Amino acid sequence: MSYSSSPLLPKARGEAVRLVVEQNLSAAVAARKTGIHRSTLWRWRCRWQDLNQNIQKENHNRPARKKTTKLHGYRWNIPTVSSRPHSCAHAIPDETVRLILETRSKLQRCAEVVWHHLVTVRGVLVSLSSVRRILRRHHCFDGARKPRVKRDNPRRPRPTRPGELVQTDTIHHVDPYSGKRMYVYTVIDLYTRMAYAQVATKCLPGLAAKVVLEAQATWGFSLAMVQADNGPEYSRYFETMLHGKNIQTRHSRLHRPNDNAHIERFNRTIQTECIGYYWRRSVPLPRQQKKINSYIDYYNTKRVHLGIQMRTPAEMLQRS
Repeated sequence: MSYSSSPLLPKARGEAVRLVVEQNLSAAVAARKTGIHRSTLWRWRCRWQDLNQNIQKENHNRPARKKTTKLHGYRWNIPTVSSRPHSCAHAIPDETVRLILETRSKLQRCAEVVWHHLVTVRGVLVSLSSVRRILRRHHCFDGARKPRVKRDNPRRPRPTRPGELVQTDTIHHVDPYSGKRMYVYTVIDLYTRMAYAQVATKCLPGLAAKVVLEAQATWGFSLAMVQADNGPEYSRYFETMLHGKNIQTRHSRLHRPNDNAHIERFNRTIQTECIGYYWRRSVPLPRQQKKINSYIDYYNTKRVHLGIQMRTPAEMLQRS
């Protein structure tokens, strides 16, 4: 029988050995009944005898009962032996493993820093992949990663009316020649698909909250919850400003951009159809803001959406 890690195999081996021990069947007959080779059954019985070698089979205090007839005290489940090789010519020495664990315990840093310290300071010849494997094998990284969801993160509602759930994000426009950046704060309502965008030269929590409040004033309906990613512009100050206006905030999971799928898709749309993917510094910011305002008006009143059954956001707002 091929190697397998099934949890049912130890019991199956024990049942096969029971046919030989309890029912006194021959190895060939028991093998045919269980569908295995007789040599395999013989090896299982040898392992069963090793498991129960310390069980007393004779009672010297009662000579009339030299051999016990009770088999309930025996161990019948024959565990699966790992297929991992017991030795390897290229195995890392135990002393090197000890140094790696000691360095990790002393520095409390990642595998890259531990490896750099071992190679440059202590002169240990070991690869980075080996250091990662050893630290992972000894569970050195368990619990070190940040949780993907904040503990105080409220539950995401299902949008059934305008303003019940709004997503916001920031587009980073980079000048390829100077490296300077321009920021476009974007907001979208998930029920009506009403959108709003504003240009800025700085990435600050106060500006991000101000854009959300301006979007609320422009749309004409109140916002209940705003969802953002974990960027620096959506920090505690951003939450405090919105909480002061009775607007609840929540954050998406780390490294899960699909949680903000609606705003991410809008960012791609406005980049493709309006502002492009690079910042042209020759165009003044008021002119770029005017261009964005014109596009937002077209997006909200004339551009149909597949997600809302070929309607415009303005039509969805009128229906509600």
